[in-house]
Amino acid sequence: MFYGGKGGVGKTTCASAYALSACGRDRLRVLLVSTDPAHSLGDALGVKLSGTPARIGPLLDAVELDASRAFARWLDEHRRALGDVLEHGTWLDADDVDALLDLAIPGVDELVGLLEIERMANRSSSSGSGRGYDLIVTDTAPTGHTLRLLAAPETVAAVAEVFDSLQQEHRLIRRQLARVNRPEAADLLIAQLIEQAHDTAKRLRDPGQTALHWVTLAETLSLAETEDAVRMLDEAGLRVTDIIVNRVTEASDGCRLCERRREEERSVIAGLRQRLGRGRRVRLVSAATREPVGVAALTALGDGAAKRRNHAAAPDDSTARDRGTALSGPPGRSHSDPPASPRFDADVFRGASLLFFGGKGGVGKTTVAAATAVKLAQGRPAQRFLLLSTDPAHSLLDVFGERAGRVDPDQPHTVTGAPANLHIRELDAPRALEVRRASLESALDDIAVAVGSLGGMGGGIGDNAALHGLMRLAPPGIDELFGILAVIDARAAYDVVLVDTAPTGHALRLLEMPDAAREWTRLLLHMLMKYRALVRPGRLAAELVDLSRSIRQLQAVLRDHARSRFILVTRAAQLARVETTRLLTRLRRLSLAVPAIVVNARTLAPERCRRCRETADDEEREVERLVGKLGRSGRGRERCAIIQTPISAPPPRGAKALGRWADRWTFADGH
Repeated sequence: MFYGGKGGVGKTTCASAYALSACGRDRLRVLLVSTDPAHSLGDALGVKLSGTPARIGPLLDAVELDASRAFARWLDEHRRALGDVLEHGTWLDADDVDALLDLAIPGVDELVGLLEIERMANRSSSSGSGRGYDLIVTDTAPTGHTLRLLAAPETVAAVAEVFDSLQQEHRLIRRQLARVNRPEAADLLIAQLIEQAHDTAKRLRDPGQTALHWVTLAETLSLAETEDAVRMLDEAGLRVTDIIVNRVTEASDGCRLCERRREEERSVIAGLRQRLGRGRRVRLVSAATREPVGVAALTALGDGAAKRRNHAAAPDDSTARDRGTALSGPPGRSHSDPPASPRFDADVFRGASLLFFGGKGGVGKTTVAAATAVKLAQGRPAQRFLLLSTDPAHSLLDVFGERAGRVDPDQPHTVTGAPANLHIRELDAPRALEVRRASLESALDDIAVAVGSLGGMGGGIGDNAALHGLMRLAPPGIDELFGILAVIDARAAYDVVLVDTAPTGHALRLLEMPDAAREWTRLLLHMLMKYRALVRPGRLAAELVDLSRSIRQLQAVLRDHARSRFILVTRAAQLARVETTRLLTRLRRLSLAVPAIVVNARTLAPERCRRCRETADDEEREVERLVGKLGRSGRGRERCAIIQTPISAPPPRGAKALGRWADRWTFADGH
């Protein structure tokens, strides 16, 4: 059973609660797995987890899958066979092959992760029963990463075809000249990859073996992303059986904020039932007064959800009005008051030409990035701004209230109500990869023709299909990198580029990607120079040199604290705070400047009702803990300002509402 959904909707909480309920109610032996590169399963359960299943209860084990370690084990086992394939089908020698294999192979790491889950499922549980698990509950990463995980079998099947084409010439030589028909280890590996990809794809599509539950919130952005994800999964033959609407606001005693939330939620739930409810169960989970952390709290949540499993709220066609009006703000101020002071020319933003916004999924990165872009563009009319989304599950158009299809979202364009000097773009990473790859493959064709005119050199040098196959073995994630490079290359057109990143794990891969991509281009250049006596590198060398130069420029810009900054966005909640402090550490290890943390959607007017007061008290404690973790600035420690934004019901949508909301942000001194 997979739990998927937009970041921050409560996948980990729902998956954990269901697993605990299945153990207690149905007496099933359950393995609870996290596949999110930025794990939070241990944080939710209140225990320390690793890549080895740990016992949580009499019938429950839990594990945070270490996909990179699982892939490393797989690579060690098959390295020789993979090396044979690459040596047979390309002009790479043993050293070149080792360098290429040290980079990842597209799709294989995700497939190995799925196989690792299956391997764990089939072995004895740590409960001492001697039996395997009855149920595997998988807490996935946010939408983009989850879609890639579930598409891994098809990706690996395509890679296996590349390997097969690279091996084909060697296979023919063995058969025709050496009269050897016995398959080699390389042939067996290719066949195994094809079989594993086929079997895994079949298992994922079998409703008797696999169930997909999609978690969402009763918010317009979550609904839009859920629609897109469910449609893509349906097209891939992966059926979502249950849609869980998490954290639904319960009735309150006259609290205007809570009632406006409920009004918005009723409208969203009605739309969800109408558009996605046919043939699927729609389940509502009430918002807990306190964040459910720890086994006891999650067990109570799971038991309560099980009792309400068939409960459904009546559809309500009411629609929210006055979109973007903040109903909560700093204590003692009316939301009609003017802003206290101009803050968007503060040191946090001043002088930067590249601003990244990142953090745990669902904390409001896109909304914060969009509001910042609007305010900066308003305050600097002489400058040009680009707001770019690199999240595979884009929501920029939704935040600005733009209709999809009006424009090509991958081309910079203006949006209604926003300053004319602000452009937005939702990066189409696969398209960026294809454009760059087409250029490289066209240059490879020149070499293939040149080598062919020499009568062929053997070993696949003149095999055009094999050459193109080599381009298909680019490291995973290079598609997003090529998209970012396109923006870096075009920076002359903009004074400031603001990047709305994917949730933590995906964003870190993008920021760490330049090193792997540069090694890949260096490998190809080294290969060309090694054989320059046989063929003129020509256009391909020029393309690779240009690519390497762009990557080097990106690395230099990222590490230039005067030009590039990473703004962390979080919520005043325990799980978000813990992940934020881990992410801050990782970013500083990458030598990236993090001058500010935005604590988003604070409940800053606690006098409204008991629930709001308790929430405000909990949030205040979390902010204090966050500040305590940051420590005071001093020698060797970078200053980190705290920016707090008020909760808005409904959330701000459209450029004007985003600007009004940003006027209510409060900026604290650096800590």
